[in-house]
Amino acid sequence: MKRILYFIFLLLILDVQSSTEPLTLDVVLKQTREQAPKVLASLEKVTSAREKVRAAEGAFDANLGLDYDRREGGKYPGEVYKGKIEKPLQAFGAKVFGGYRKSDGTFPVYEGKRVTLDEGEVMAGLSFNLLRNFNIDEKRLKLGLSEFGLEKSEWQNKETLMKLQKEGSLAYWSWVASGHMLKVSQGLLSLAENRQVAFEKRIKRGDLAALYAVENRQYIVKRRTKVRKNQAEFEMAALYLSLYWRNDKGIPQIANFSQLPNLDLMEKTDFNDKKINIKNLMSASFTLQSLNTEVKAIEKQSEFFESRFLPEVAVKYEVARDRGQGSSTLIGTEHKVMVGVNIPIERNLLKGNSAANRAQKRILEHQIRLTQDSLRVKINQLKTKLSAAVDIIQNTKQEVSLGEQLEKGEKKKFRSGASDYFVVNLREQGTFDARLKRIEALFTYQETLAKYRELLMDYKF
Repeated sequence: MKRILYFIFLLLILDVQSSTEPLTLDVVLKQTREQAPKVLASLEKVTSAREKVRAAEGAFDANLGLDYDRREGGKYPGEVYKGKIEKPLQAFGAKVFGGYRKSDGTFPVYEGKRVTLDEGEVMAGLSFNLLRNFNIDEKRLKLGLSEFGLEKSEWQNKETLMKLQKEGSLAYWSWVASGHMLKVSQGLLSLAENRQVAFEKRIKRGDLAALYAVENRQYIVKRRTKVRKNQAEFEMAALYLSLYWRNDKGIPQIANFSQLPNLDLMEKTDFNDKKINIKNLMSASFTLQSLNTEVKAIEKQSEFFESRFLPEVAVKYEVARDRGQGSSTLIGTEHKVMVGVNIPIERNLLKGNSAANRAQKRILEHQIRLTQDSLRVKINQLKTKLSAAVDIIQNTKQEVSLGEQLEKGEKKKFRSGASDYFVVNLREQGTFDARLKRIEALFTYQETLAKYRELLMDYKF
């Protein structure tokens, strides 16, 4: 009853396949690339980082400011209208601006700057920085860091694609291997069950001792246990595979037994076995590229922190002209140049930030070195393991062939009365073990190959 409820539950939440077409690795990896939640989440991280760049660029958006000031009653009733557009620039921490101002009414002498001719005042100007904020300031730092954040997220997205396709490959080959192990154990059980029928017929005729049937039933029970164990492993492998093999709506799909490809496919996986220089591979590694992007971000921060030690020299130029009728003192064009200087005296904040940033850069350099060393070791380890796996596969093939010959010969001897049933069972078990060893060797090869392809960045994007 529990088993029935379990499968009803699976039918409700998963897409259980009824296809008999062999399931291929390419199909699984394609769905992994397109539908795996981790891949989709990684793409959203790229989108988020891209929008953060856009938001940082917003610091250089133009702004319009409007002011209206009115004073009623008293000795100096008057009003002032003022509008100003300001556009920050990325070069030199500069800003350009322009505006219009018009006043009407009476103002005291100390507010004389508010007075304009009757058609108002038009003004424009430019401000920029020398020394501090000339090459970099807070806004340009934030924009640069957001751009590095986008670059890092793109490298991490590619790294995720490689990792997920490696995991999908491992899940696929685990499903294939467990399915063929189930087939082998079912074949071994079928031999014993068919023999039981033959034994019981012979016992009824009186030409075989009943003990043979008892012994064979013992083998049947043992082999049924093995089949049940392999069946559970196959079902679990299919469930795990469903995390990577999804339909076009992203719903996990459960592969069935009839979709198993031929065992020989496990020896025939194409991949780009490029004779790549390890140094070149490291320079192309997505993990290392991501770390190098972090270093560039740290260097950008260092540039900013070092610039904070410089004095701030802010220069502003403004030109204004009044139009219309009014006070003669307002007629003509006015040019103004303003300079402001700010010198940091106590520098604990600056020195602390700068030193901490340099330490962070050294941490990343150590991490990059460790990653490079690990990458070099892993590549050589996997190449060694792949070479050994190929040889082991050939040896297990020979074991299967020799086991089949021994089993066939022993059965022939048994039928002629020259052998014992106990020995026949040992021969069958030997062939069974050899076939399992071959499947295990093929899975080890595919497992190693999947990890090797990840390091070579051989999977599709």
